[in-house]
Amino acid sequence: MEKRLRQKFVLVAMLSVAAALALILVVINVVNYQSVCRMADDRIEAIIQNGGSFPGVSSADGGQADQEEMSDASVVILKELSAAYIGTSGLFDRSFDLDKRVADIMDKEAPYDTRYFTVIVDDDGAIVGVDVNHVAATTAQDACTYALQVSVSGAKHGFYGAYRYRVVDADEGSLYVFVNCSRELSNFEAFLGASAAIGVGAWLLVLVLVVIFSRIAVRPIVESYRKQQRFITDASHEIKTPLAVIAAANDVMEIEAGESEWTQSIAAQVTRLKSLTDRLVFLARMDEGATQFEKTDLDLSELAEYASEPFCAVAESRGKKLVRNLESGLHVQGDISALSQVVELLLDNATRYASDGSEIELALKKRSRGGVTLQVSNAVDAMPEGDLKRLFDRFYRADTSRNSQTGGSGVGLSVAQAIVEAHGGSIRAQALDAHTICFTVTLP
Repeated sequence: MEKRLRQKFVLVAMLSVAAALALILVVINVVNYQSVCRMADDRIEAIIQNGGSFPGVSSADGGQADQEEMSDASVVILKELSAAYIGTSGLFDRSFDLDKRVADIMDKEAPYDTRYFTVIVDDDGAIVGVDVNHVAATTAQDACTYALQVSVSGAKHGFYGAYRYRVVDADEGSLYVFVNCSRELSNFEAFLGASAAIGVGAWLLVLVLVVIFSRIAVRPIVESYRKQQRFITDASHEIKTPLAVIAAANDVMEIEAGESEWTQSIAAQVTRLKSLTDRLVFLARMDEGATQFEKTDLDLSELAEYASEPFCAVAESRGKKLVRNLESGLHVQGDISALSQVVELLLDNATRYASDGSEIELALKKRSRGGVTLQVSNAVDAMPEGDLKRLFDRFYRADTSRNSQTGGSGVGLSVAQAIVEAHGGSIRAQALDAHTICFTVTLP
């Protein structure tokens, strides 16, 4: 019990941590990638607005004019910075916008650290101009090849290898601007790898901590559950003695005074209470893992036919009819008495709650994907409200008034579920229509 709880706790906790870390890493790296694209697009836009080159920079002068302007700007900034810093009492003037000056310097540096080339293609698809003076890694032939391949793709912007490109209309045709982003992409990939490694490391660290402290986290639940199971077991054993005394006294009364409706009622209630206590003890042992089934190869077809035989008369006595559609020769690995109890519990439930005068169908067939399917379906006066999974909860009754006329206790389906799951199968309830419910057992 404790082991299963710890496993579920660790699984849920680590899935939550993994989802949170994955979301954080995705958002950070998407923002980083968008920053790379935005920086490249800003430079491409500046080149396009200036007709194919950075403002103030040409291929002929190598950008000498801008270098002089850069030098003058630096002198002016240094003078302003010195005047602001020295000031009165030697204190730094906070009104001086240093960030803006630094941003201006970075803007003026952009033409000199940006590697780009441009290609002009006319309306007939012929290249009429190539400028590769601002890039060393790409030849004019390569530039033409890149432009033609982008032209064939029909895309107007995106990445071609390490180049961010954009296509705009020009006087002579179409202007293709390619900006080299290899350095930015390398930084992005390095950051992506580092962040992924850090995320995995953080997840593993949290996993170790959760595994270590999971025992402390589930201990109160385990203790409470153990006390509950111990109470059920002890109470069941304590109830058996009074029930035996009541049953014996009832037998003596019948011998001395004869059988009456009162003695019959006492006998029926004693039988019902004994059945309930036995099922509660069984469930408690199943939860504790104390019940071990002896699984052998058995003919489920014969088992279902034999276990359902008494319910033909039971159904008839309750004003219903049992119809059996069982495929022959279906074998499974399981415990004979336990699987017989599953069939009996499902049929007992159906005969109690089926509509008067209706048919109850027991079907057994082979699954196409392997295994077998056992189904019990019956008509009901009103379909239970809410999720039908609740029918397998202990002591759950579809009739909220808990009318005892049917004789049910709300534990039978819980027992059936425990047995089926112990055999590696599954059980579910589904509404076939507004007035037909079907219980399906799937066994491997």
